[in-house]
Amino acid sequence: MSWLDAVPVALLSAVWLFVPGLLVTYGYGLRSIAAWALAPVVTVAMVGATAVVAQKVGVRWSVSLVLIVALAVAVVVALVAFLLRRRRPAVAPDPRRVTLAAAIGMVPAIVIAAVTFARAIVRPDALSQTYDAVLHYNAVRFILDTGHASSLTLSSLGDPGLPGSFYPAAWHDLVSLVVSSGGFGIPVSVNMVSAVIGLIVWPVGCLLLVRQIVGKSATAMAITGVVSIGFTAFPWDLLGFGVLWPNLLGMALVPATLALVISITGQANEDAIGKGRSWLMLPVALLGTGLAHPNAVFTVIALSLFPIGIALVMRTRRLHAEGQTPRGVGECVLGFVLFLAFWYWSATTPIFANVRNFHWKAFDTPARAIGEVLFHSMNGYNALWVLALVTLAGLLLWRRYPPLRWVIGGFAVSGFLYVIAAAFNRPDTSAFTGFWYNDPHRLSAMVPVTAVPLAVVTLTVIGRWGAEFLRNRPELPALLRRRAFAASTLVVVVLLGLLTQGFYVGKHAVIIQNLYVKPANQPSLNIVDPPEQAFFARVRQIVPQDAVVANNPWDGSPLLWALADRRVLFPHMGLSITDDQRYLADNLTSASVDPRVCQIAEKLRVGYLLIGDHTFWPWDKRTNEYPGLADPGNVKGLQLVAASGDKLRLYQLTACDGTQ
Repeated sequence: MSWLDAVPVALLSAVWLFVPGLLVTYGYGLRSIAAWALAPVVTVAMVGATAVVAQKVGVRWSVSLVLIVALAVAVVVALVAFLLRRRRPAVAPDPRRVTLAAAIGMVPAIVIAAVTFARAIVRPDALSQTYDAVLHYNAVRFILDTGHASSLTLSSLGDPGLPGSFYPAAWHDLVSLVVSSGGFGIPVSVNMVSAVIGLIVWPVGCLLLVRQIVGKSATAMAITGVVSIGFTAFPWDLLGFGVLWPNLLGMALVPATLALVISITGQANEDAIGKGRSWLMLPVALLGTGLAHPNAVFTVIALSLFPIGIALVMRTRRLHAEGQTPRGVGECVLGFVLFLAFWYWSATTPIFANVRNFHWKAFDTPARAIGEVLFHSMNGYNALWVLALVTLAGLLLWRRYPPLRWVIGGFAVSGFLYVIAAAFNRPDTSAFTGFWYNDPHRLSAMVPVTAVPLAVVTLTVIGRWGAEFLRNRPELPALLRRRAFAASTLVVVVLLGLLTQGFYVGKHAVIIQNLYVKPANQPSLNIVDPPEQAFFARVRQIVPQDAVVANNPWDGSPLLWALADRRVLFPHMGLSITDDQRYLADNLTSASVDPRVCQIAEKLRVGYLLIGDHTFWPWDKRTNEYPGLADPGNVKGLQLVAASGDKLRLYQLTACDGTQ
């Protein structure tokens, strides 16, 4: 598949992420940057919630269902906003120059990001050769096949013998909509949806957050897009580690959600949303981020500590000046107690026990981890020296620019959490980092949320210095002196791009490339290679659609479901299995002499056995837990029906149908 062929997939992905939400945000009275940045937040909330409710009431998941819900919600919201227009008038749109500057600034950001992504994965339909990707690909296929897309039941992938439990499904739901509405394959849809999330949704969200901090600055809006895609920790690390696609979606929604908090706490500069509207939208935003990935909600909470704290202190001072000191102090104490109570509950409740119990080996000293935060070299990546210096300069501007105080506080909180995970990561530290699986990669993704506005403000300050110099040069053209601020800031950003070699295009491409392009001499690092993908197409022609194919999930065979739409017995390497599945894993090749094998096979609709051509991660002991699914050769009861190369084999289970 060529990149030109992938353009419609990318456009359709953008439509699904933005348009349903735009219908609501514009009807709600938002305009310009606020409407566009909050649109994906609303879309994800609607899509994820619709999937949950639809399954509860027995309605099949479909494109038409989502469109009907989106239109209905948009009409209701617009009607309510119309009725309340006197009490809640529409927010005045930003001046055209501000919106236009933001749109123009997004162009180089998208181009640079797209070039980086294209260099990394080579082909738009390339497969991510990773452990987690198998689950995500098959979860999309499960939704398409069954019409069940709820986050409350996705984790079992429809296995009737396993209890359904919560797993954030919003990302999978969005991919399924792209596949269904465009007729595209799962791999290319996954890649394009993820690209749009990381390379468009994230920068647009950063635009709103910066807009809330700096006000109606066209210059700041023009440079935010390119700055936002320059940090390794996000979006590039989450596009290249794991792979963490649901987490990518959740984190991409954080800046816009945090912008609502800034409005509510009264710290927005020329508020683009409005405090009343922000109060009503915040629950929707938290629902959307939670259905994308719950740790995104905890990210919002962590980064909101300083804005809320500053707002409480300011309110206490005002009450003190009004002679209501006890009330002001009491509200501060109450806020602090409520936070401690929530933190204690969330750090000890069994609800998050599975997440908290993930422990990664510490790999840093505290001093080194702090240095990594300051120079954006977290998780062993190369330092971003130039961009880091710009960000660090922003830390020094807090006296000159008070709105940065909470931003610096948020930067400190996210850095603190990363240091704990990278340098300590003990069971007792999970009380702080457990909400992010104690994972340094997930925690480092928080840092750019506050680093972006710090860098943007620094660049605009440098631009003002340059503007003062230009204005004092009467020999220069009058137009240049009138536009001195914009011109000088643009020069600074261009120089930044040159010094960072295109905002670190090469470095970031390598990070993602490692998941898609594996060394040819190390097949154990690949889930599925090209010969196996070609063999899956043959299997599809042989195996009936209602049959289940037995398989060892460590040999690439699970992706038969995602790529060829033929269900497999074991759709992932890490899922729990039932007693019946365990018995077939141990004894399927004994079907001709073990009646119980046929009883279970008929119950689970197993009629075939697929043998892959190599083992993924052969050093993992779990690869040996499927002795009954090894290549049977000439064993009676299993008939060879297709083969390719030395190892790829498809056998039909004949022992159970009387065909020997």
